[in-house]
Amino acid sequence: MKALKQLKISVFIAFLTISFFLSCKSGDQQQKALDMIKARTMGLAYIEENKLPEAEETFKQLIKIAPNEALGYANLGLVYIRMGDFNQAEEQLKKALDITPNDPEILLNYAEVMQLTNRGNQAIALLEESIKYNPDHIRTLYKLGQNYAQSAEPTVRQKAEKLLRKVVDFLPANITARLDLVELFLKEEKSDLAAEYFEKIKSQMPVFPEGADEFYQKSLRLMLENKGKESLQPFNIFRNILKPTPLYKVGFDELKGIGGPLIGTPVITFHQDLNVSGQSQQVVLDAIRFTDATKAAGLDILPVLKSESSQNGPVYYRLASADFDGNGTQDLYASGWNEQENKSSRFLLSNNFGKFIDISAEAGINHAGIDKDAIFADYDNDGYLDLFIVGSKANVLYYHYAPQKFRNVASEAGVKNDGSDNVACFADFDHDGDLDIYTANQSQNKFFRNNLDGTFLENSKKMGISGNNTPSKAAAFGDFDDDGDIDLFVINSVASNTLYSNLRQGQFADVTNDFGLSDQGGSTALAVGDYNNDGLQDLLITNSGQFGYTLFANKNGKEFEKDARSAEMQSVLKNYICSDVHFFDFDNDGFLDLIFAGKPRQGDPKGKGLLLFHNDGTGIFKDVSNLLPATQSAGAQIVLADYNEDGDQDIFFSGENDRVYLLRNDGGNANHYLNVQLVGLRTGSGKNNYFGIGAKLEVKAGELYQ
Repeated sequence: MKALKQLKISVFIAFLTISFFLSCKSGDQQQKALDMIKARTMGLAYIEENKLPEAEETFKQLIKIAPNEALGYANLGLVYIRMGDFNQAEEQLKKALDITPNDPEILLNYAEVMQLTNRGNQAIALLEESIKYNPDHIRTLYKLGQNYAQSAEPTVRQKAEKLLRKVVDFLPANITARLDLVELFLKEEKSDLAAEYFEKIKSQMPVFPEGADEFYQKSLRLMLENKGKESLQPFNIFRNILKPTPLYKVGFDELKGIGGPLIGTPVITFHQDLNVSGQSQQVVLDAIRFTDATKAAGLDILPVLKSESSQNGPVYYRLASADFDGNGTQDLYASGWNEQENKSSRFLLSNNFGKFIDISAEAGINHAGIDKDAIFADYDNDGYLDLFIVGSKANVLYYHYAPQKFRNVASEAGVKNDGSDNVACFADFDHDGDLDIYTANQSQNKFFRNNLDGTFLENSKKMGISGNNTPSKAAAFGDFDDDGDIDLFVINSVASNTLYSNLRQGQFADVTNDFGLSDQGGSTALAVGDYNNDGLQDLLITNSGQFGYTLFANKNGKEFEKDARSAEMQSVLKNYICSDVHFFDFDNDGFLDLIFAGKPRQGDPKGKGLLLFHNDGTGIFKDVSNLLPATQSAGAQIVLADYNEDGDQDIFFSGENDRVYLLRNDGGNANHYLNVQLVGLRTGSGKNNYFGIGAKLEVKAGELYQ
C-alpha cells in the first residue's frame, strides 16, 4: 500500500529559520550557513545518543561559527544540565537569553537549573515572566500550574486551576493534564467540576486497563454525591493504574517535551525566521546526512538472514511501522525467514524514546509460514491498531484486544485465504465508515468488505475489482479522478496495470485505457504522491524493462501524462531492478522526493541497495544518493517514519538476504514541519474510520501547496 500505510501524517513546510540565508551572495557566507547547519545537526544527534562530551564540543564549535545565534548556547547549557554542571549550564543559558530574552524553551531549561539548585521561588518567577510573552506555551503553562498546585495558599491554587484549565482547553485529548486538573478540583472540594472533567475520560480511552473501571466508577459516584475528599483515594488508584498505559505516557511527554526521561529539552531551530530562497535551500541539502542508527536504536538484535531464496522469492525482512502502543512514537514489526532455525524470526518492537524493545512473546505474535506483507490498521474501530499479515500458508489477522495484546482471528473474521495473496491495503472503499481489505493475489485479487461485527465478506467479483487472473504485485488507493471517493490502482507482473474508478454503490469501473495507463506488464513497484504540488495524486511505477520506471503526472483527474524530464534519474535507474519505491520529503522543502530499493543489474559493480533523488521544486529529480551511508548492494523494502520524533523522515530498510537497517535523517528538520494526527469523531452512528485513513488533508504555506 506504500506510503499511505502511515497513520500519523507529517506535513513538511519549507520555512527556513536562518535569516542570513537570503543574503548568502558570497561563498564565505554560504559556507558559514552550511557549517552552522552541520554543527547543529551533529550536536542534536549527539544529544539524542547521550554522547554528551561530543555534543559539548560540537556546540562550542557552533558558538564560534555563529556567536550571535542563541541555539548554540542554549543546547550547550542543556548538555551541562545533563552532565550535572549547573554553574556552566546557567552561564550558557544566560548567554542564550541575552540574544532571545523571551524564548520559552530556553526559559524552561533555565527554570530547571533553578529548581535543581534549590531556587524554586526564582524558577516560579521566571516562568511567570515567560507566560507574559508566551501566554499559549503549553509546557510553560503546565509547569507553572504544577508549581502553583503545590502551594498551601488558596489564592495561588486558584492560579493553578486557571492555568491547568487552559492547558486542558488547548489539549482536550491529553489525559495526563485532565487528571491533574481533576485532582486539583477534588482537593478544592469542587466535586461538580471534577465530575464534569472526569466523565470525559471514558470517551477518550477505548478500553480501560484491567482493574481500572471499578475505581473509575467508584470515584465518579463519590464526585456526583459531592464527596470530593472521599473520592481522592479511588481516583488516585485509578490514575496509578493508568500511568503505565501508552495514552497516559504520550500525554505526559506532550506536557514535558521531547527530552524523554532526561532533564531538559533541546532547542531545534535557529531563532531568526525568514523564508527559503533557492540558494539557501541548497545549503540545507548540503548539510543533510543519513546516519546508520541501527545499533543505537537497538535494532541490531534482529539476526542477519543468510537464507537462499524461498518459494516466495528472495528472503528479506517484511516491515510495517505504526504507533501500535499509542505512546506517540512509531513502532515496528519485522519478520524474516531464518533458514538455520527453519522458521520465521518475528519481532514486534515498541519504540521507547528512540530505543526499540521486542515485545512479540508477551504480545502473542506467533504464527506459521513466511510473511509476505504486513500492515497495521484498526479494522474494528476500537482505537487500537490491529496487525494484518499476508502469509505463505494463510493470512493472519491479529486483533489488538488489550494494550499490547494480540490474538489471531483470521478464521472467524473470514480473511484467512489460502496463501496466494501477495500484499494488502486497508481503506474504506465502500464509504460506509469502516476499513475494508484489498489483497493483490497470484490469480484473482480479493476484496474483503468489513461488516463491522468482526467479520468480512469477500465480494471482489461483484464490485468489479478481482482482476484478470494474472499475478498482481501491489495495490494503492487514492482519489485519482478527483471526484471525492477512493479509487484503486493495481500493478501486475505479466499484464497491464489497472486503474479502477469508484462509482459508489459498491461498484468500480476499469478506466485504465481512458486515463492513458495501459502497458505491457512487467511492473515491480509503485509509489503514489503529489510530486508537482497541484493537488492531484501522481504515480511512479517501476518495471523490469530497459527504462526502469515511468513517472505519470495526473492531469486534472482525467488522464495521466508521462513525465520524462528527469534525465539523470532515468540514466541511473536503467541499470537498476527496483523492488520498492516511495515518495517522501526528506529535506522538508515542501516537495516530494523519491527513494528506491533494489539491486543493480548484472555486470554493474557500482550499484547500491538504496537510491535517493531530490525534487528540485519543478518536478525534476536529481541523484543525491551520496547522502546515504554505504549499505549492501541489494535492497528489498523501505518503511518511512519519524522514529525519533524530531520532525524529519527516517528510513527503515531491509536488505535482501541481510538485515534491517535504520538510517536516521540528520538535518532534514532544518526546515519547519507540522505533525497532524487524524482521529475519526465518535459521533452519530459511531461508524467512523478512527484513524482517518483515506482523508484528504490540504496545507498551504506561503506559495507552497500540499
